[in-house]
Amino acid sequence: MTEIQSISFVGSGNVATHLAHAFQSANLHIHEVYSPHHSHALDFARKFNCVSRKSIQQLSSDIDLMLLCVPDSQISGVSELISPGRAIVAHTSGIEPLDSLSDKIRQTGVFYPLQTFSKDRKVDFRVVPLCIEGNQASTSELLTQLAYKLSNKVVAISSPERAMLHLTAVMVNNFSNKLYGMAHEILERNHLDFNLLLPLIQETAHKMEEMNPEEAQTGPARRNDENTISRHREMLKEFPQYQQLYQLITDQIIKKHHE
Repeated sequence: MTEIQSISFVGSGNVATHLAHAFQSANLHIHEVYSPHHSHALDFARKFNCVSRKSIQQLSSDIDLMLLCVPDSQISGVSELISPGRAIVAHTSGIEPLDSLSDKIRQTGVFYPLQTFSKDRKVDFRVVPLCIEGNQASTSELLTQLAYKLSNKVVAISSPERAMLHLTAVMVNNFSNKLYGMAHEILERNHLDFNLLLPLIQETAHKMEEMNPEEAQTGPARRNDENTISRHREMLKEFPQYQQLYQLITDQIIKKHHE
């Protein structure tokens, strides 16, 4: 194999769907899909004009890449069930190591898109970092070539390094989104429009392109403004669980900048 041209999917959720769109846009052939929920596989097959399989054992061995887009806890077990033939088998997990894939498979890899994916929301893959790992140099090279057909940001990265990236991705994405949710709830309770915060959210993110987070830190904790902090805590009395988190983060900022 000199390049990856045909791809099978195990799994048909958000990651699989977004990758399939990107592959089709790059004129790559999506051959088939298997999902334990066959109705989901049928929907995926109609969308991407490929074959849907009712059984994982029906997957073709005459393809170049089999992508496992399944929950992290299922990667190892699923990889034991497939017979990929000459195909590279790669998972798309941020946290699972390369060796979670069965050692009976000759060519294994990781094809991890470092991005958040939501249903029906388009993602520009040209700016999505694609983290690549392979069990052989030739496997890594083939996956890297494929990645560059989708993205301008491709990095070779080891399993421990990828796990650390995944940890920090949870912090900046999942945790920050939870904070947005908390703010939304508080404002809604007080009949205020969350959209008023959007320019602030956007500017905070844009700052990261020009300075590091420590330099960009502002606010009452950064100033060690005890009066404002005390008033905020009082305002959060009706949200005691949020009050605790406010104090925890406040303490961390003060410790970083004033101790």
